[in-house]
Amino acid sequence: MRLIRVFANKESFHTVVFNQTGLSFIAAKQKKPGADDDGKTYNGVGKSLLVRIINFCLGADARNYTSFCEKLADWEFGLDFKVNMRDFTVRRSTAEPKKIFLNDEEHSLDKYTSIMKELCFLIPEDMGSLSFRTLIPFFLRPDKGSYDNCMNPGKNHTDYQTQINNALLIGLDVKLAERKYILRKEQTRLDDLEKNFKKDDLLRDYFSGNKDISLALADIDDQIKKLENDLASFHVAEDYHDIQAEADEIKTNLFDLNNEIVIIQQNIKNIENSLQSTSASSVTISDIEKIYNESNVFFPELVKKTLGDVEAFYESLISSRVRRLSEQKNQMLISLNEKSRRQAGLQKQFDEKMKYLGNYQAIDVFISLGQKSAALKVQKDNLTRYQELQFEYKSRERETKKELLDLVEITENYLNETDAATQKIKEYFRDLAKLFYPNSVSGLKISANEGENQMAFKIEPRIESDASDGINKVKIFCYDLSILLEGKNHSIDFIFHDSRLYDGIDERQKTAMFTILRDVFLNSKKQYIATINQNQLAEIMANLSADDYKTIIEDNIVLTLTDDDDSEKLLGIKADIGSK
Repeated sequence: MRLIRVFANKESFHTVVFNQTGLSFIAAKQKKPGADDDGKTYNGVGKSLLVRIINFCLGADARNYTSFCEKLADWEFGLDFKVNMRDFTVRRSTAEPKKIFLNDEEHSLDKYTSIMKELCFLIPEDMGSLSFRTLIPFFLRPDKGSYDNCMNPGKNHTDYQTQINNALLIGLDVKLAERKYILRKEQTRLDDLEKNFKKDDLLRDYFSGNKDISLALADIDDQIKKLENDLASFHVAEDYHDIQAEADEIKTNLFDLNNEIVIIQQNIKNIENSLQSTSASSVTISDIEKIYNESNVFFPELVKKTLGDVEAFYESLISSRVRRLSEQKNQMLISLNEKSRRQAGLQKQFDEKMKYLGNYQAIDVFISLGQKSAALKVQKDNLTRYQELQFEYKSRERETKKELLDLVEITENYLNETDAATQKIKEYFRDLAKLFYPNSVSGLKISANEGENQMAFKIEPRIESDASDGINKVKIFCYDLSILLEGKNHSIDFIFHDSRLYDGIDERQKTAMFTILRDVFLNSKKQYIATINQNQLAEIMANLSADDYKTIIEDNIVLTLTDDDDSEKLLGIKADIGSK
């Protein structure tokens, strides 16, 4: 795939036509360098925007272009490119960013990127983690973060995704990488299962070995059998609670009636005592005379007559009191008999109710027993499943560990057997790095990863020197050229670098980069495209002869953008687009 032209539907846009082979530079310059103007600069003229536009045309996620589409609401951008001698034109509108036209045929983004994957990359079947969109950033580096890590130019969120992208482009067996990823995920799943066992109140003690699951299951079986026997012999009375309420009411009435009977019985006893006392207290005139005779006292006839009246009155009083008490006793005896009959009747009713309740049980008790039985069965099922899972877990855990160990050995053997196949890209990277740091140990190291992680390979581009931003940028430069020129499984024939690649690099190394680019791409069918700032051009010019500067730089500038006026910026208008 080579880039031919970037265009738009607005006349103000500066169409960019790339050299189909070799070098193509988009230069950002001040119109009057060093002039005392109003602070104009080559930043903001559209260099990085050009990369974003190309990425947009290559199917970038619309969610990363929200502000872009809002600020350029009625724009349509296009890209002409060539793959294996076939010409293609892609157009994408900011008004409908989820649609894209390839050679005037409308596609969804997914369909378009699927077509591009088939055109540009050789990816084994059923490798969903590899796609056009995960691989194209190695050749375009579309945003600022792309220049932080030579092996992760896109927005890969996992080490595995980064590894498998690089493995494919280097020419390693991605199925090996995928297999370790799957095994490690299975191992993680088993670890999570173990953690869940330890958190579960029912299973925690069994998992830790504090309880024996086979004994627990036997005990639960005994409990279930007993409950089922109880349920089988259970006689349910649907009116159980009504009968129980009636029995409770009768019991209350019996209690009150018994209290009344006791009171009546006590009252009768009191009356009987009073009657006995009254009878015993009777005194006659003869008794009085006898007492007084013994005292030698004489009673005249008149006194005797008076005493006789008193005696008659007293006897009348006693007789009246006895009659009254007897009548009260009779009434109480009648009431006692009536209440005793009622008591006997209520007692009979109460006994019958209690006998009924003794022979039958309430429906809710039956339901409660059923629920307890069901709960025990659920507990039994859970423990049985756990027992099976525990066996599967232990067995699968051992198998997974063994497979991971075996896979390390397989990977090491594979790397030894295919060392010659990767030797060219390793040597190419090392040779390039030595041009910048001849006294540093450099190279592209590829080895098997023995750790319990998702990576089958360790892929390490190294330049062992003092850590600095400059070394990181040199590493990116060397790695990208190695992937382009000696990489595998792709038909991409271009690299596009933003001017930020050259920031922070010593001017001599910067000059060396462009000398290398001249030597590499002079007679190559590949493209090297870059945006470059005026200050960077000045540094390169100072370290090159006039002829070399003209041959390498000036003759290959395909577009110059300046800060003099908005019309001389890429869009030809003033637009604050933002980063999304």
